Amino acid sequence: MRQIKKILSSPAEAAKGFPETGTKYCIILEHLRLGGSINKYEALLLGESCLSATICNMCVDFDLKVSRHQEKAKDLSGGYSYATRYKLTKQDTIKLNAIKLRGSDE
Repeated sequence: MRQIKKILSSPAEAAKGFPETGTKYCIILEHLRLGGSINKYEALLLGESCLSATICNMCVDFDLKVSRHQEKAKDLSGGYSYATRYKLTKQDTIKLNAIKLRGSDE
């Protein structure tokens, strides 16, 4: 049996620039970058229907470590349900500020 050697890619060195303005991705990223936190019910009001996938993409694209915690939140029907609240760490906020600043110089 042959063994396949896996080659791990290096973490993204933030080679990607800041996303296009006005997209759902950019709106969520900017909200988090400015110190906000968000859960799936709040994201729905911003037009984001799949917040967990968007957060996952951000983590991959910018090598982020987003903090997550469960909370009881008011859902759209007025009842309460459990949801995950997402917030950037201080290191990630600094990283995204540098990417945004670098992008504005170009």
